[in-house]
Amino acid sequence: MPEMPAEMVQEIKDRIASGEKDEFGAVAVDVLAGNDGSAFCISDAPDIASVVSSHTSKGVPLEAGDVHEVVSMGGKQLV
Repeated sequence: MPEMPAEMVQEIKDRIASGEKDEFGAVAVDVLAGNDGSAFCISDAPDIASVVSSHTSKGVPLEAGDVHEVVSMGGKQLV
């Protein structure tokens, strides 16, 4: 799991549990954390810019090239 303060981990868990859109229209769906320190955020957002802005505003710097639009096996489109 990535090194981060316990408060930040709790904020992420709370954001996922709430299912609410943030000020950029992004919803945190899940975060997958690897044992090697990597993390993959699953977001539902109107566009890539919303995902970048959402993460950056929460202290997680992200560039547009880091975001990959995917389609779930269940048919729901996620950014």
